Amino acid sequence: MLALSSAACSPWTSPQAGRSIYAQNCVACHGDDGRGGAQVPDLTALAARAGGSYPQRMVLDKLDGYARGAVVYADAEMPNFGDLLTGRLTRVQTDRGLSRPLPERVIALDAYLQSIQR
Repeated sequence: MLALSSAACSPWTSPQAGRSIYAQNCVACHGDDGRGGAQVPDLTALAARAGGSYPQRMVLDKLDGYARGAVVYADAEMPNFGDLLTGRLTRVQTDRGLSRPLPERVIALDAYLQSIQR
């Protein structure tokens, strides 16, 4: 059985935990600094590209599988995040005042991405 808890209370959903997940899953394409490259999006500019507010719902949708199917940027395809979609669930408050349960690894990666916005 998967437990639901508050994201703010779990050390497993912190930006520090997300940095480790980023290193394991994202560095190969987006680089150590998250700035991507010619054909890979700059993850440090997500908020800037969204008009100044971090697009949490869009990021969570891509990471947790609600945006199913291949996500293609130029000629590069986003990998499947299947291993991130398992484990303990934590409830996250979304920008529309709703909450939804997500795997802690997804929440941690999102917290890290929020922390590297410039």
